[in-house]
Amino acid sequence: MAEETSVPERIVSRQVLAIPQRFSTGPVMGRFLRELRDHKRIMANKCPKCGRHQLPPREVCAVCHVEATGWEELPPEGAIRDFDVVYYASPDPLTGETRQVPYVLCWVDLDGTQGDAPLWHLLNVENLAEVRRGVRVRVVFADERHGTTEDIRHFEIIREEASPGAGTGAES
Repeated sequence: MAEETSVPERIVSRQVLAIPQRFSTGPVMGRFLRELRDHKRIMANKCPKCGRHQLPPREVCAVCHVEATGWEELPPEGAIRDFDVVYYASPDPLTGETRQVPYVLCWVDLDGTQGDAPLWHLLNVENLAEVRRGVRVRVVFADERHGTTEDIRHFEIIREEASPGAGTGAES
């Protein structure tokens, strides 16, 4: 006689869990986030031994392993080092909201960092053909800032403005 096996009923509960939490940023990341929120400034710390910038800043140099106490304000402009075009609409783990696809994530070498501290963030662009390595971009800050990395809304491409008379064929 064959033994009957029963398959248990599967119950699926679809819900978004919200667990209010607070985390201490520590003094270094705290300063970085306060500067974004209060002054719209991007601050990096710099290793006293190798001169490497760290962005976001950390208490100890990731290369030399010495305490990095010096601070430097970085300009809000730079060049795209690399980028990803994302076509998969996955929910943001912090908000649960799904971004419109495609969207672009980019690593930007801010001016003055010698390429040692790329900042990773969203790039707001309508024409994907404009996105390539080396393209100049600038930070766009959020109107309302709360002391998070989302105080930087996104990067945008810097477009060169044509000078008057350029491209008209007129000679001076």
